Amino acid sequence: MSSLSDFTGGGGGGLTPKFEEFNSAGTFTPTQALIDAGGYIELFLVGGGGRSGAASYGACGGETILTQMYLTSTTGCAVTIGAGGASNFAAGGSSTFAGSSAGGVDVTALGGLGYDNQDGKMGSGWGSFNNGSGGQAAGSGMFGYGAGGANENGSDSGGVKTPKANSGQGSLNGINGGSGYCLIKWYE
Repeated sequence: MSSLSDFTGGGGGGLTPKFEEFNSAGTFTPTQALIDAGGYIELFLVGGGGRSGAASYGACGGETILTQMYLTSTTGCAVTIGAGGASNFAAGGSSTFAGSSAGGVDVTALGGLGYDNQDGKMGSGWGSFNNGSGGQAAGSGMFGYGAGGANENGSDSGGVKTPKANSGQGSLNGINGGSGYCLIKWYE
């Protein structure tokens, strides 16, 4: 009787998944084993969430980007994590991954606005809106990261009231937005 490994080669080529998280600024240094395995990485990057300043608006969450790239050297790549908005109607800071230093590409996840919408950004983290006569529900972001903030004028609009650290979530009126986040996954 045959076993599955007789047909599949016994375990996917022997590569092991690895990952590194960034909750604050730092440097991702590709290992030689990563480069030798082809240099493929998966990057999840989240900008900082905005801070609302009015009862009828929830702030927007930070942009969420999930992308892949190939790196060709072991040169370190700077990672910047955007801060959450810290004053009324303040946008969150952008998060960046400087992949070009190791042969990849640079990626920026923009911070969420303290009001309005998310035009020109990836992810669905717009803030909720309700002026008493109608409005819109908050966007859910990606995996909860970059979700939009709630408003105080309606119970039907959903959204985040108090963002978690390193979530990129937008906020309720007068509460700071969530800071950004970065996750890098690779195989070696």
